[in-house]
Amino acid sequence: MALLSSSIGQSMNMALREWYADRELLLTGVTSDLGRAVLEKILRSFPSVKVYTVLRSRHGLDKEDRIKNIFMSPRFERIRQEVPDAISRVKAMEGNLVYDDLGVIKENRKLLQNVSAVLHAAGPCQKLLEFCQKLPRLEVIAVVSSVFEQEGEIGESNEEHVADGPVALLKIPLIGPAYREPMPGFVDVLKGPTALIVGAGFALGRSELRAEIIPIDLTVNSLILAVWERATSKKNVKGAVVYNAAPIECTWGELIKKGRRGNQKFTYPTFGLRGMTSVAKLHWILVLLFEWLPSAFCDTILGQLGAKKRLLEEQRRVRNALRSLESISSRSWSVERNRLYQVQQRLSPEEQDAFPVVTEIDIESYVLCANAAAKKYCVEESNITLMKILRLLFFFFIAVAFLSMLLFNRYRTSEIIKRRELEQL
Repeated sequence: MALLSSSIGQSMNMALREWYADRELLLTGVTSDLGRAVLEKILRSFPSVKVYTVLRSRHGLDKEDRIKNIFMSPRFERIRQEVPDAISRVKAMEGNLVYDDLGVIKENRKLLQNVSAVLHAAGPCQKLLEFCQKLPRLEVIAVVSSVFEQEGEIGESNEEHVADGPVALLKIPLIGPAYREPMPGFVDVLKGPTALIVGAGFALGRSELRAEIIPIDLTVNSLILAVWERATSKKNVKGAVVYNAAPIECTWGELIKKGRRGNQKFTYPTFGLRGMTSVAKLHWILVLLFEWLPSAFCDTILGQLGAKKRLLEEQRRVRNALRSLESISSRSWSVERNRLYQVQQRLSPEEQDAFPVVTEIDIESYVLCANAAAKKYCVEESNITLMKILRLLFFFFIAVAFLSMLLFNRYRTSEIIKRRELEQL
């Protein structure tokens, strides 16, 4: 890998903000949740950084249209107010990460000659690593992967097989709603951790185990710190340096329990119990009785009224999200998580506050904010009103059915008694 040894030497003693100042970065995966979060944080925190990104034209939208749509999304609401011209520091390039040279045309490849750090928040990375060999000023490559791809004890020993040169391999648990940035609890996509936190349905797993969830903004900070530490490390390390990101400090059961206040105040518009069990048969029986059947019943009523059926569709969305948790929440994970904590200690107090990676979180407040954000960004307002009406209607139907059965049983009992009295006479 071609590197400028002089620039590396100058970087060794730089503080975080000083190191990132005036840099040109290549960020991949910018259309993913994590990629968007990384882009927002970098542009807001480092006002002179320029970011290149590679993405495909899709659904009739070219690269420029897709970047504009990203900037108009709720995640960028804060930066639109604080740094309205931030989009001018982003250069989108047409390309594809599975092609040679990332599918980037020659003219655009020339623009990347001053890139000194690559942050890879997308999928396959082999073509990217090959392309990075051609960047003359590159100081570090950061690759994000799941910590759950390994079995057994998961350490932080160096990994030689990823690529030659200064690679930072950030391994992360499941990504959940934001802790603090761009706003507390922010979430705009319903994935497994969010579905569990907001009480959207009943989960399968062992509630006594540690919740392997990390807020997305702490994930972003971990990536930013890993890039800086790998580039400024004085140790002559070959291969990839592993950084295992730390999850929140609570169990799955505590996360669910402390989330009840938020679930009640910002009730997610689905039927179902809120909780977790490790008994698979019990789990599916409860899902059938308290999620699927009420949803099917209410969709039938909506269909009869000529309205759009939407409850079963939402229930399937929640169920698919929660299913992604099952392999993680059903077993314990032994993970060494020391390196990022040590990196954080290198920061000044001001930078530790701006880029926390390991911090104490008030779980109840965290879940309450996540519930409020999910209601605002993940749910249609009409569904909330509709669900309130359908819940009342469903429980009214259940109550009427129960009373009818009770009265019928009393009637049958009285008839049997009368018949026996007549037979005795």
